[in-house]
Amino acid sequence: MPQPLPASSLTPHRARGFTLVEMAMVLLILSLLASGLVSGLSSHMARRQEQATDAALEETRDALLGFLVRKGYFPCPARSGMDGTEDRNGSSGTCTRSRGLLPWATLGVSGLDGWDRRIHYAVHSSFSTSLSASWTALNGTASGTLSIQTRNPDGSEQSLTSTDGKAVVLFLSHGPNGLGATDARGSTLPMPPNGSDEEQNALSTSTRIYSRSLSLNPDTPGGAFDDRVSWISPNLIALRLIQAGKEP
Repeated sequence: MPQPLPASSLTPHRARGFTLVEMAMVLLILSLLASGLVSGLSSHMARRQEQATDAALEETRDALLGFLVRKGYFPCPARSGMDGTEDRNGSSGTCTRSRGLLPWATLGVSGLDGWDRRIHYAVHSSFSTSLSASWTALNGTASGTLSIQTRNPDGSEQSLTSTDGKAVVLFLSHGPNGLGATDARGSTLPMPPNGSDEEQNALSTSTRIYSRSLSLNPDTPGGAFDDRVSWISPNLIALRLIQAGKEP
């Protein structure tokens, strides 16, 4: 005769599940891992964009100096955000404007920073027409027109260029915030806050340019700042022309 099964074997076993506390701990760990991954990825992307911008500015410098050696002068700014050829008056040979966007098509470069925005460009009129005009400017009283400024830790301004060594050529990226920039589709982004150093860098009529350390604090002197600025002095122009055998 079959023996009856013990009572304990007839009682169903309940599967042990997660308690609310355990589930909360798992979710906390997952969220910490996810936030760390996102933060690390964002930092990596930001570094890549900064490196790409620095490389674009270096390429711009090389292309501009190469153009100078070939032609004896610098190109004019681009016709528009969609047309990268220089905007030069066909009859007079002078630039239609002295400040705008880098003429990327004329120079044969991309003309974009790491955030896919056009590189801002300015050139002195005395250095954008002919080799003889460039040498006349170098040997005379003319230097550049752009005064490059920075800020000391206390917020006070300090000039990076002298009276006879002002920048002849300027090229810059408007940085991650892109205020005042033109994107690759030719659209203009909003201007920086009034009175800020970034606004001075974006205004087409400004002759005072700021090159400073990164600051995300809008309350610092000059406001928040993330522009990346480069320039060419008349001394470097004279050196490159002499090295190329372009003396008058």
